[in-house]
Amino acid sequence: MQIIELQGDENIAVIRNLLEQATDQEVVLFVPRGCEALERNEVNLRVLRRWADNLALHVALVIEDRGTHVMARQAGFVLLPSIAKAQQTNLRLLERRKRRFEGLPPRPSPAVPLAPPRQTPSRAARRPTSRVFVGILVSLLAFLTLTLTVLVILPSATITLTPVSEPVEASMEIVGVAGLTDINYGLAEVPARLVSVEREGSDKIATTDRRDVPDAHAQGTVIFANKTTIPVTITKGTVVRTSTGDNVRFYTVADAWLPGELFATVRVGILAAEPGPKGNVPALSINVIEGELAAQADVLNDARTSGGTVRRMPIVASEDEVNLRAKLMKRLQEEAYRELTAALSKSEFIPPDSLSIAIINEKFDHKVGDMADELGMSMKVRVTGLAVDTANGEKLLLRLLEQRMKPGYRLLEESASFQQDGLIEASSNKARFRMSARARIAPAIDASEVRHAVAGKTIEAAREHLMRQFKLSTAPQIQLQNSLLQRLPWWTARIHVRVSTR
Repeated sequence: MQIIELQGDENIAVIRNLLEQATDQEVVLFVPRGCEALERNEVNLRVLRRWADNLALHVALVIEDRGTHVMARQAGFVLLPSIAKAQQTNLRLLERRKRRFEGLPPRPSPAVPLAPPRQTPSRAARRPTSRVFVGILVSLLAFLTLTLTVLVILPSATITLTPVSEPVEASMEIVGVAGLTDINYGLAEVPARLVSVEREGSDKIATTDRRDVPDAHAQGTVIFANKTTIPVTITKGTVVRTSTGDNVRFYTVADAWLPGELFATVRVGILAAEPGPKGNVPALSINVIEGELAAQADVLNDARTSGGTVRRMPIVASEDEVNLRAKLMKRLQEEAYRELTAALSKSEFIPPDSLSIAIINEKFDHKVGDMADELGMSMKVRVTGLAVDTANGEKLLLRLLEQRMKPGYRLLEESASFQQDGLIEASSNKARFRMSARARIAPAIDASEVRHAVAGKTIEAAREHLMRQFKLSTAPQIQLQNSLLQRLPWWTARIHVRVSTR
């Protein structure tokens, strides 16, 4: 099977020349994105199909542009997902099945000379011919047996080459962009995706504001004086009050009996109706009796009432709501960030600055102005972040390293190491960060060239030739199997070449 990888700028005539130069009847043609000749060009695809049939080639396509898949399939091509998959596939069998399924005629075969018409032998000549046929068959079986035996004991060789490698480095700023589908090599932009999660929780804080509120009730005594000569009973709970300013009301705390004599008096204890210092009134200020008793008696306090106090109580302030909301949002955002990062792949990261939080609902257990030692709330939020895949950044850096290679060298991708050097800036849909890469490059070694250069040579001669031809850090390692003459096989297919990158 032969792999032909197009670069994208070839025209249809160049592609035909590549097919005509193919050395294998099974050809896999890699069509990159942006190929001028074939991408979404139905006419050229059908022309290419006819050329492949005329050349008797089994051609399969690996196409990056998905829009071209349908046209290529309609043109009669076998489509494969990747070159690696193609190398494991029998193209002849796939193409035969495709043509049978779609009702297409068989692919043309190369022209061969026609055999002369066969004459029917006479009965007398049949016996010698049968004996000859049996002899040929026995000879053929013997030849096949000998061939298999020779193949089993044929010598084989394994050559391990370690080329001289050199270090290369590269560093660049990379931008992760939400919604981008492919790497933009020109602008150093890589795809990023938005990820989100919903979290809910509750929290509380101590209230910070304080207010004086009435606490104890003021107490004192008043003197009732009879305005008649009829005895008066003063029942418990009789209301008396001040008559100036903001009237303060008091209740008697016990039953009392006023004698039936003019200006007879009795002293009774009183208690302020409302708590707080408002009930602390000066002497001679309580002088009004409420109700029918006012027509029978007068009242007056001869001393100041006292004992009305206040207590300083915590209340909910508007700043408490602001602080509690900020505290709970910060906690939920941190929890969401840990949950989001735990779900990422090993090569992805979320810049903390890209996180955005939206409140779905919230509820406080007290309102501003309520008396409470603590303010509590529950909240549900949605946290969204930008997930950036550094694997795409590694592809960018590998492309940059390849551009810095010397002619005739190749990049040893397995030697590459990458490092994220820090975040520069981030928003909800973009993140700019710096990455660096270190790798090694080595001279490119063509395995086919190595096989033909050492075929039939002794181990020492092959080692000396390879040391002269290639820049190697160590002498080539050559292992022979089943070689009686201690020479490398003449048949190059029995020589295996391995390039070490250590």
